Amino acid sequence: MEHGHDYQPGHTYNFQILGRVYAGLLVLAALMIGFFLMPIERLPIDWLDLHLIKRLLILADAITMVGIIAGFLMGLKYEKTKLNAVIFLSNFAFLTIFLLFVMADIGMRGAMDPSFTKQLNWKSPVTEENNKMQEAPAP
Repeated sequence: MEHGHDYQPGHTYNFQILGRVYAGLLVLAALMIGFFLMPIERLPIDWLDLHLIKRLLILADAITMVGIIAGFLMGLKYEKTKLNAVIFLSNFAFLTIFLLFVMADIGMRGAMDPSFTKQLNWKSPVTEENNKMQEAPAP
């Protein structure tokens, strides 16, 4: 099968671009780890929810990394049709909807029914049982 001289069987990558993408992903990964390890409890700011800002910064960093991976390594940047990009971006719309429902549920607990004061118990019953067994005197 003969093709014209302008036929390219796939996209060829420039190694300089791939090196920049790799370096950018490493920098973003280091930035994400830095955000995670940030000691916000020591900051004297009590009028602002720094834990929420920290989570949003980590989420924004992860979304940026996903965009770089999808654009360059998955080849969405080089697609002629934009259907794959639309499908990819619609995933973020659904992710946003899911996160909004979860955040609304956690943030509004007790607001609709003031008699609802039950908090979630994050203690492990397995750990409590192990502690009771260790504290009990041996017969």
